Amino acid sequence: MDINSLMMQLSLTQFQLYALSFLLGSFVVATWSDLKHMSAQREFLEIWLMIAFVLFAYDAYLIKETGDYIPIILKWAIIFISAFISHKNIGIYFHLATGDVIACMAAAAILPAGLAFVFFFILKPIDMMLKPVLKITGSKRGYPFMPVILVSILAVIGFAVWVTKI
Repeated sequence: MDINSLMMQLSLTQFQLYALSFLLGSFVVATWSDLKHMSAQREFLEIWLMIAFVLFAYDAYLIKETGDYIPIILKWAIIFISAFISHKNIGIYFHLATGDVIACMAAAAILPAGLAFVFFFILKPIDMMLKPVLKITGSKRGYPFMPVILVSILAVIGFAVWVTKI
């Protein structure tokens, strides 16, 4: 992989920025709901799942059209493996509720492979920083995770903008 390919995996297109802006709007509302009620509305989960599915189908189409399958397969391997090991039933990386896993998948689906990796990688340190504060609003069984996802995706956008200017 040359430096240009690497930079493409760490930068965002205009479409990706617009898609993330749309997604962030729903994340803000879901974060507020999560802080108040420890849950997001089911409609958010359905939209996030639809976003992930549509982008998976679009990426499959791109493979067919361009033949450039390595970055796309890498991206979806990162997404599926990270989602799998983060679900509460597996719990290797996190013990997340299904809705939180779907939110992470939707966010990562918009990103290129490099930034999807960065997103899942920084979730852990951001979670460790925010967890003490979020446990105050949580319950005995958990704490709201949507704020961690929101801050993480904002950090990834900031990182992508910073990398693009280098």
